Amino acid sequence: MRAPFLLTLFCLLPALLGACSHDEQTAEPLTPIDDRILDPDDQTMARAVHEFLQSVGAPVASTYNYARFDLNGDNRREAIVLFKTPYGYWCDQHGCTMLVLRAHNDHFSLVNAIQPVREPVYIAPVKTKGWNNLVLRVSGRWDAAKDVAMLYNGRQYPENPARQPAFFKDNDDDYIRILYE
Repeated sequence: MRAPFLLTLFCLLPALLGACSHDEQTAEPLTPIDDRILDPDDQTMARAVHEFLQSVGAPVASTYNYARFDLNGDNRREAIVLFKTPYGYWCDQHGCTMLVLRAHNDHFSLVNAIQPVREPVYIAPVKTKGWNNLVLRVSGRWDAAKDVAMLYNGRQYPENPARQPAFFKDNDDDYIRILYE
């Protein structure tokens, strides 16, 4: 009875030892990551906003809120910047100026400025020409308040949301609110 047990153990020993050994090979990741794609940090974005302010002769002490979101699916988070002060420079009774900045590996570039904008600002799940639609609130005007969809045209978003038709969100859960008071 002992002989069959020892024979079985002798046959299984290499398999058991192999299972316990550590192999130095590394497993391939499930999703390959392109190490050439870098998402610039918030300090890089702040420098881009500062450079924009200087280039247009705006007050460099301007304040703003911002949100970062990958609008174009390139694994880099664009920046949506909504200026707050000085009020008379960036804002009036209809809203404020908002910038959309495209993220590159080590810098941001201006897509365009949009004005007038009021919070909240939403990212829609639907894309146009590869970029997420934005949904903005238009109010404080002679027309009734409305939400509008801002569709990317291949170069930029519309510059004036007030000229866009009213848009009704199907399901609020599908929209990401990024800027709000």
